[in-house]
Amino acid sequence: MIVHRDEHFSLSRAAHLILVVLLVLVAPGFAGGANAQPPQPDDLLRRAIANEKSAEAEKDGYYAWSDRLQKIHGSVTKIMVSTPHGILSRTILINDRALTAAERSQDDDRINRLLDPAKMKEKAAHQREDQQHIDRMLTALPDAFRCQYSTAAPEDHNLHLDCSPRPGFSPPNYESQVLQGMKATILIDRQENRIARIEGTLFRDVNFGWGVLGHLDHGGRIEIAQAKVSGEHWGIQRMSMVFDGRLVIFKPLHIEETETSWDYRVVPRMSVAQALDYLRNYTPRPNR
Repeated sequence: MIVHRDEHFSLSRAAHLILVVLLVLVAPGFAGGANAQPPQPDDLLRRAIANEKSAEAEKDGYYAWSDRLQKIHGSVTKIMVSTPHGILSRTILINDRALTAAERSQDDDRINRLLDPAKMKEKAAHQREDQQHIDRMLTALPDAFRCQYSTAAPEDHNLHLDCSPRPGFSPPNYESQVLQGMKATILIDRQENRIARIEGTLFRDVNFGWGVLGHLDHGGRIEIAQAKVSGEHWGIQRMSMVFDGRLVIFKPLHIEETETSWDYRVVPRMSVAQALDYLRNYTPRPNR
């Protein structure tokens, strides 16, 4: 998943960071036989953060996949590929139709600029900066949330956690302020020890910078589902979010989008030129 970067921190960016952080959570679950007792919920979350940081530091290879982002005014479908230099993408459909000649030329110009080492270096720097924002929120999660096992969970292969803000939590940064107003249900696969699904809801309004920088209305929600997609690799399959609020006191904000990812494939380690050539020759498969 590509995290879009603005020049300065904004409420819209905060909402995207919330989504990205929830998407990449990796929880260890518990090991043992049928009679083994699961760990304390808060311990499970704390271990999840440590495990996520380890997973980020120890990449399990490189992948290509298809990605469709649906927003209010239309959709864009892209082919994505991860490389040592970052994630690159090529647009293949706009509103589920093939690109016109002009649109194809414009998108090719966009990705071909990355052959300039300076442009690619700038892109990589932006992605590292976004990751730093994510890391700060990840670090805050164990202190921000208090979790318990759900008493209404169905009998399935997942552990169900209900999480809510911990009383007295003082956000150390902008990224973690939104956690003060969010409740989340997290499903952890018992066998794979991974997050299978997350549902987060803002149960109260959240202000940024005492409301001067922005505001998110209660009722905003995030839904994420992931699974094993290629070999032992887990990837996001679907994520959606709806948020309303305002930016810088007066500017209204409405975010409503659903992103679907599929057709994950293992790829070799590639240079930027090799990755762009791979994208040009990629044959996508339909989402089933």
